[in-house]
Amino acid sequence: MTDADLDGLYSDLCRTMTRLGEPQMQLYLARFALLAMTEIDDAAKVARLIAAAADGLDRSEADLTRD
Repeated sequence: MTDADLDGLYSDLCRTMTRLGEPQMQLYLARFALLAMTEIDDAAKVARLIAAAADGLDRSEADLTRD
């Protein structure tokens, strides 16, 4: 996949989420992730991708105490 392909597909993903709206966005992303996992068909690779996607997004302890 080229950088142009990746950019175009990411734009498609974002446009689809915008079209579906906030209430459906989480369900859409979950369904997309499940479909992608079945296409990848490699448990170790999927586990690495799950961890990589969370890098830098985990809430810190300080954030959790403010809730």
